Amino acid sequence: MKFSIKSVVTGSTVMAAFSAAMIAGTPAQAQSCKEMQVYLSISPLHRENVMSYIAPKLKKKHGTTLIAEAIGSAVMVERLSVQGDKPRVTLAHWDVPIGMKACKQGMCSPIDVSKAPNVGNLYDWGVVKDAAGKHVVIATNTVAVGLIYRTDIFKDKGLTPPTSWSDLKRNDLKGRVSITHPTSTWGTAALVMHARLNGGGEKNIDPGFKTTMEILPYVNKVHLWSSEMANLVQLGEVWLATTGSNLGPSLRKKGIAVKWIVPKEGAPSVGGGLSLVKGAPCQDVAHDYLQLYYNDEFQLMRMKDGGVTSPTKTVWKSTPSELTNNLPIRPESFDSLLQLDWDTVNKDRPDWIKRWQREVR
Repeated sequence: MKFSIKSVVTGSTVMAAFSAAMIAGTPAQAQSCKEMQVYLSISPLHRENVMSYIAPKLKKKHGTTLIAEAIGSAVMVERLSVQGDKPRVTLAHWDVPIGMKACKQGMCSPIDVSKAPNVGNLYDWGVVKDAAGKHVVIATNTVAVGLIYRTDIFKDKGLTPPTSWSDLKRNDLKGRVSITHPTSTWGTAALVMHARLNGGGEKNIDPGFKTTMEILPYVNKVHLWSSEMANLVQLGEVWLATTGSNLGPSLRKKGIAVKWIVPKEGAPSVGGGLSLVKGAPCQDVAHDYLQLYYNDEFQLMRMKDGGVTSPTKTVWKSTPSELTNNLPIRPESFDSLLQLDWDTVNKDRPDWIKRWQREVR
C-alpha cells in the first residue's frame, strides 16, 4: 500500500499513518501465513499427532492455523500439478520415490537446514539432495515392504507361519491373501521384489508380472490403501498380506493379533518422505514445522502411536527398550534393508500401472 503526504504534518500524524499502514498492509509473508496447508501421508495417527503437537506451537508462535489433510502420494502430485506455479500447499509428506520424481519435475524448494537444525539429525540415507547438494526430500520414517499375518488364525488352524514371499502362493491360504496394487509405492516395491527373485529387476519387470499372475488365484483382494487391507485382516477375511512394516505395531495396538516379518529373501526399503513445495507460502513457518517434526519428543510420539521407525539418530538415545523391541525395524537392521533403484523405477512405473490394469485387475 502506498501513501503520499501532500502537506506538512505533525509527528503524531505520521505515526498514526504508519500504524494504519502496518495494520492494513501487513507484509505478504505474514498475510499468507494465517493458514498453512500440509499434505500428510496416510499413516496410523499421523494427522492426530501433527495436529495435537505441532499445530498449537505454530499457532502460538506465528498465529498460523495449520490445515493438514492425509491423502495418498499420487494424489498429492496430481493436486500440486493442478495448482501450478502458485501452490496453496506448503509441505508434502509423500513416499520418498514419488517425492524424488516430483522434485525432479521442479515441484520442490530446497530445505534450509540452518533454519531447521533438527533435520541435520537424519541418517545419511534419509536425505535426498538436488544437483546443488541441497535437501529436497527428507525421510519421515523407515518402512520396509514385507508380509503381515494373523498369528492367532495361523495358530488355531495349525498353519506354518510365513517366512518367504513364496508363501503368497500356498494352497492352505488360498482365498485369504491380499497383495498391494502398484499405484501404491508399497505395491510397486513388491512387484520389483517379485521380479528380482525370479531373474528380473527394475530394468526387467516381466518376471514380476509373471509371479503376480501366479499369486492371483490365491488372492482375496488386491488392496490399494493400507486401511482397506487392515480392515480385511481385522475381520479375518485376509490372513496374509503384503504391506509396510509400520502396520504391525499399529494393528497390535488395536488388539489384533498380527505379526509383520521380513521375508527370508529380504524386504525393500520404502520410507515416507517430506518436501517443501516450490513457490508455496509460509516458507519460514514451514521450517519451524520441520524443526518440531524432527525433534526427539515428536519422533518418539510417532514411534509410540504410529508404529513407525524414526529416521533420526538422536531419538534412539531416549527410546525405551520395550518400545524398541516392539518395532519391526530397528537401527541395527537399517543396513540390511534392500535399496531399490527408484530413478529407474520412476521412469517406467506409469507403464507398469497401465499394464497391471490390463493384465492383472
